[in-house]
Amino acid sequence: MGICHLEGDMKEELLNYLRNTSEAKNILMGTSSILSHYVKEPGSNVVDKDMVIGPGKLMDMYCQPRCMAIPDHSHNYVELVYMYSGSTVQVINGTRILRLETNDLLLLRQGTSHAIEPAGENDIAVHFFLLPEFFFHPALMVEDGTALRHFMAGAASGNHSVADYLHFHLQDILPAQNLLENMIWSLIGERKGRQEINQATMGILIMELLHDADKVEQHDMAQYEEKIVLTAYQYLESNYPSATLEEFSALAMQPPYYISRLFKRYFKITFTECLQLIRIIRATNFLASTTKPVEEIIAEIGYENSSYFHRLFKERYGMTPKQFRDKSKDQF
Repeated sequence: MGICHLEGDMKEELLNYLRNTSEAKNILMGTSSILSHYVKEPGSNVVDKDMVIGPGKLMDMYCQPRCMAIPDHSHNYVELVYMYSGSTVQVINGTRILRLETNDLLLLRQGTSHAIEPAGENDIAVHFFLLPEFFFHPALMVEDGTALRHFMAGAASGNHSVADYLHFHLQDILPAQNLLENMIWSLIGERKGRQEINQATMGILIMELLHDADKVEQHDMAQYEEKIVLTAYQYLESNYPSATLEEFSALAMQPPYYISRLFKRYFKITFTECLQLIRIIRATNFLASTTKPVEEIIAEIGYENSSYFHRLFKERYGMTPKQFRDKSKDQF
């Protein structure tokens, strides 16, 4: 099969078609929830393969409507989101915020939930839906230890793979872009044998991606969350005089409630409680090893309210900072 890169008028024709298609979807769906068109049970947020993949097909595709948010949902098939033009913001499993730029490809395993913020006028995303059976092809089942191989094996078996999603950067991989453009072009009109060609093209695309494993970012949510919470603790250790939950949330690009929840789960105390503990421990070190006045120590560790610090200190150690210093000197 010959693969050609779309240029000039041809690419503009495809972009115009996709813009008009996504605009038509907006009008068609009106004010109703977009999920209601693709779930089997009312009120469900699980998009079902039978609602998005045609009978007898192993895969199908869909142009995302613009200017509408797609609420949090999961699905019982594998999904690829290709950012053909512009960018979109994806929210994975309710917590991980990910921006897809032009020529980025997001691969989501079945069961992974995600939501999408409204796309702008020139933001064109095309979604590909693949049944798990797609990955049973012998050419795709060979084990070579790469993240994508493990991902596909997990998709085929229904087991958890090495990651909840894979994020590919295809800006420098022209063959992969060409393959995706050729499949997207078929949205313009149904042609005889097009489905079989697209399925073969998707297989070639996956094999192409296997040769560019260094272009993929893999994300297991457990590992990601552990990294977040450990980074938060390091942030507190290094910045305890001025640290705030709001500042770290901004640095981590995650909402404060999510950071608080993670901290409680991993450390059994809240972010604020951990900050207080680090400050008080620093205060005990200063009290025991220096002659700095207590009020100076209180200001140095980040407290402006002296009486508040005295109350926290006494609750923890059963004595005042001065009594603690005197006791430390006696023990020394």
